[in-house]
Amino acid sequence: MSELIADFFTVQFAVAIGIALMGGTIFGFAGFAAGLSMVPLLAWVYDPPTALAIVGMAVAIGAAQLLPHGIRNADWATVGPILLAALIGVPCGTVTLLISEPETVRRVIGGLLVVFALIMLSGWTYNGPRNLMTNLFVGVSSGALSGFMSGGGSIVSSYFISWPGSVTQTRANIYMVTYSLAVLMAGALIIAGTVSLTTVTRMLALLIPYSLGVCLGSLLVRGASHTTYRRFVLWLLMGIGLSALTL
Repeated sequence: MSELIADFFTVQFAVAIGIALMGGTIFGFAGFAAGLSMVPLLAWVYDPPTALAIVGMAVAIGAAQLLPHGIRNADWATVGPILLAALIGVPCGTVTLLISEPETVRRVIGGLLVVFALIMLSGWTYNGPRNLMTNLFVGVSSGALSGFMSGGGSIVSSYFISWPGSVTQTRANIYMVTYSLAVLMAGALIIAGTVSLTTVTRMLALLIPYSLGVCLGSLLVRGASHTTYRRFVLWLLMGIGLSALTL
């Protein structure tokens, strides 16, 4: 118990608090990219599996309140196959994470983050066919990226942002898939035995600055245009990715 308490009085944890505050602010400011911004930085502070576990559990707990809305409004004919395929993708991504060298993982995450930021800055969205095969591909690929770096949300958002249904259904689809990916990601790491009591207590403690950041970001966004804050966050992600590649 004394070791758990002592962990909260380290330089590492102080830096983690700053990262959680930043991630929450980004999410409150832009409505996305909390995991993408937090995982690479927390991977520097601790290690990639710990970073992924903290973010996955935090998202699973923090976003659970929206489950009734998501379940009620999602298009399950599309979301269902995606989630079934993610059951394959997430463990594959997690295994890849666990068997790879931490330094290699950090650099790969940094490179993928730069790619995601460039794609989102270009404004590209998926406008091709939407059928069982594309749904399964989205499920496997987003699951694998979530299991490896919590990056599956970028694929899901690009796939659904031009969804022909209502805005409510589109948001519900994105929420249900991204939330489920976070739960699957956390579950895979727990099954793999990488989640310790220390990791859980760190996550619970970091929920406080993360929540404060969400509130702060929600206040800041009132004075900025949608285009302005989206581009700001994407350039910030670009910087984090480049840092992970070079440092």
